[in-house]
Parts: sequence; structure tokens; C-alpha cells
Amino acid sequence: MSSFRKNSGGLNGAIIDDRHAVINGNHNESTPLVSRDGEKKFLPIPSFWNTVKAFAGAGSFALPWAVMNAGLWIGSIGLVLIAILSNYTMNILLKCSIKMTDEKIGPEKPSYADLASRAFGRWGELFVCFMNFSVTMSICISYLILIGQNLDEFTHIGYIPMIWIVLPLILLLTFLTDMKYLGFTSIFGALSLILAMVTIVTYGIRDNHVHPLKDYTFDFKNIPLWFGNAAFFFCNHIVVIPVSHASGDNKKYPKVLDFAMIFITIINTAFAVICYLYYNFTNGGIPSAIIDVLPKTGVFASIVRACVILELTCSFPLIFAAGINVVDSTIKWFHKHFNAFPELESTSNAPFLSKNWKFYLIRIIFCSGLAGLASAITNFGNYTSLIGSLMLAIAGFVVPPLLSLKFFPEQNLAWKIFHIVVTIFGVVATVLGTYLSIKGFIN
Repeated sequence: MSSFRKNSGGLNGAIIDDRHAVINGNHNESTPLVSRDGEKKFLPIPSFWNTVKAFAGAGSFALPWAVMNAGLWIGSIGLVLIAILSNYTMNILLKCSIKMTDEKIGPEKPSYADLASRAFGRWGELFVCFMNFSVTMSICISYLILIGQNLDEFTHIGYIPMIWIVLPLILLLTFLTDMKYLGFTSIFGALSLILAMVTIVTYGIRDNHVHPLKDYTFDFKNIPLWFGNAAFFFCNHIVVIPVSHASGDNKKYPKVLDFAMIFITIINTAFAVICYLYYNFTNGGIPSAIIDVLPKTGVFASIVRACVILELTCSFPLIFAAGINVVDSTIKWFHKHFNAFPELESTSNAPFLSKNWKFYLIRIIFCSGLAGLASAITNFGNYTSLIGSLMLAIAGFVVPPLLSLKFFPEQNLAWKIFHIVVTIFGVVATVLGTYLSIKGFIN
């Protein structure tokens, strides 16, 4: 297992600063857990909003396009079912984490990669590390696309040039050695996204009308595209474990997760359905990023766009840091060369900036590569579907059931069959969704 564990990051704008993690010494299956925190107060309300913020992001803006690809009933009911299944597999991860903690083996606060290491060894840990890194970098690409597209509405020089123009600012934010300096943006970010969603719905109701339901048609062959976008939004599995640790009591957190998922599902399903009903027959139909329906002119629409741009710009370094930290905590060589303070055992009182030039170099290389990839993507919906199918579905529907079979071999036959079925479903959906997404890019 890895010899260095540090801050864990979350998806879609949430970073949980876990300053009390055990970060020195080698971890293996014979290393006892040593707690340095003592009793911590359970914080259900902050944990609830941390969870909600983790789901708030670019994925919400692709959901109306997803429903368009599956139709009203399959699209809406399917989102609820995907949410329920995602919540179930997230709870599997939490149960595995609790069991690993109770057994007092391994790191004090096990990560997703730690669970994979315990179940499948070093190769399992490396696979989850690669998967989590790929997911976070993919989300960063989606942020760059939306930032570029919305800035283009102000400048009209093209979204690709705007991505490269704003990149130096984003790079400077990634140079921060501790993302706590951006922690204040979480509430602003959540409010900005809610404002954007409410504004889009308001314009739709004001300017359009609902057609007879028989007029809303779809192609069954596009359902895998719907699945990819649903997975992109709901399969937020790498965030729940760090959020549970930050809650103060990981055994009580599952109930918080359940309520948060109910709230998230209601808000986003309603948003997707209303947008589908009101925007499906507009000129050009539903765009792959629904925020594109905002008026091109107007003070209020411009304010909304500016808020979304600022929120995504501040969220980018948080997500980017989460991905880098996954690699840093798993691979010794990367930590030795590219960590901000490789010589320090604890980063709780680290300086504002690093003196390690490689720390900056690796961020310049990665961010430039992400901007290049963002510049090459022409359909936001196909992109989010590809990432949701190829990566997040594996993280949400394939790995957790397999972990359950490893961590709880005593479960009865019915549950074993169910978990195998979920795994098969995840694999099949991944293959079909990935195929159609790639086909969409080619076309």
C-alpha cells in the first residue's frame, strides 16, 4: 500500500481538507491504525452541504440534453433510478471504509484507493488511483469548455482563444500550496449554480410553452448517451469517503448522504425535465450545455454568466488539486519530485508558496494539456457522456460491488448475485455508452 496519505479531494467543486490524516510512515496490512484526532464532533449540516456542493457543477448543465436523448419518461425516471443505485454503491464504499477503520488496519482515514488496495493489492490501488486522476482531470476539461464558451459570449472571438486567454489566471490559482485559500468560494459557487438554473428555467417558462407530450420523441439508440451523462452527474463516488471523514463520524454520515442525495435528485431531475419540456422545440433544440440558452444580451443574463465563469474558475484548482493529490499520495516518486514540500512530514503549517520549481512545472504541463484537449472538443454532451460511461460508471457501478464481495464474503447468495448483476450492468453500460459517445465525436 502507499507510503504517503494526505489531503483528499472531491468532485465537482468540493475539496475536503483532511489536515489530520496520518501522512508519514509506511502503511501495509500489518500496520495498526493510530488516531491523532481524538473525539470529533459530528457535523451533519456542514456535511450535508459539502455533499450537495460536491454534486453541483458542469454535470447539471448536461442533464436536459441527456433527457432529450432518452425521452421524458425514461429520461426522468431513469435519473431517479441511477441516483438510487449510485447512492447504494456509495454506501457500499462507506461500509467498506468503516470496516477497514474498525479493524484498525491501514491508514487512519482510508481513501477509495486504500479500499482497492486492501481488496485487490497494489494493482487495485494503482487502478483506482489512475481512475480517480482521470476523472478529476476530465472534469477540469469540462470546466475549461464552459468557461471558454461563456467568456465568448462577452468577447465574440471564439471559445478556444478564450480558454487559452484565461489559462494563465487558472494556472496561478493552481500554484497555491493549500486549497483552503479558495474554501470561501464554495457557498458562492453553489449559489451561482442555483442562480443559473433558476434563471434558465425562468426564461424557458417565460418565452416558450409545453407542447403535447406525444410530440416529444426520441431514438432508443441514444439511451446510452443519456446513461453517460447521468453517470457523469450522479457517480460522484470518490468524494463520499473524504466527506464522511470530515463529518466527524463516518458511521453517522450515511444518513446525511441519503438525505443529500434525495435533495440533489429532486432539484436536478426537476431542472432537467422542465428544461426539456420548454426548450425541446426552440430553434436549434436543446444544446448539450443548457446554459447556452441564456440570452446573448441583457444585464441579468450577463451577470449570471459572469457568476458561473467565476465559480468554475475557482473550482478548477480545487478539482485539479484533488487529482494531483491522488497521484501524490499513491506514488512515492511523484511525491518526491513534484510535491510542494517533499521534505515536510506535515503540510498543516506549510508556506503560502513552494520553492520546488518542479511543483510549478508539472502544473504548467498538465494544465496546458487539459486546455489543448478542451480546445479539441466540439460537443459538450458527447464529452460528458464519454467520461460518464468510460470512467465514472466504472467508479460507481463496477468497482464498489466487487469491493463488497471482497470485504463482506459472508453476505448471502442473493446479495452476491445482486452485486454481480450490478457489476455486469456497469460493464455493459460502460461499453455501449463509450461506443456511442466516440461515434458521436467521429460524426
